[in-house]
Amino acid sequence: MAVVKRKRFLKMEFFAFGLPLVVILAFWFMAISSKEGRAIGLIDGQLARCTEKPNCICTEYPDDASHYAEPFVIPSHMDNPEEISQLVKAVIEEAGGDVQIQSNSYLSAVFESRFLGFIDDVEVRIDLSRGRIYLRSASRVGYSDLGANLKRVNRLTKLFAERVVRH
Repeated sequence: MAVVKRKRFLKMEFFAFGLPLVVILAFWFMAISSKEGRAIGLIDGQLARCTEKPNCICTEYPDDASHYAEPFVIPSHMDNPEEISQLVKAVIEEAGGDVQIQSNSYLSAVFESRFLGFIDDVEVRIDLSRGRIYLRSASRVGYSDLGANLKRVNRLTKLFAERVVRH
């Protein structure tokens, strides 16, 4: 009888302490692996489409409803590409991003999560001919992002709007 109770206790002990440790180690390993890599970049002059995973948002493809958010509309009085690029950089940095690549029509940045330091890529394509700023925010690893990329795109769009009003 004492042996059976001891076995049950060991099973409960594993589930209480061992399983959470395994889960934390798995997330830690994923966070480390997310530090490798870089943003996809432009493909045929546009941001890359999101994969089937829900950890990506892109404002470039309205036909992909599960990954789509509205792009930012550039006001008609803003027509200087360099000025818009600097505005985009300032907004990305204000939101906590680290700009890696910047030109007058494209910007790539990384965002690091507070929890274990997961890296997400944010790419911005400025299209003056259409008067739009397109965004793509995607996690490098994992399946779900618990809505983090949609929140980020919405926050960046809001910051763009606030900066344009002050401009």
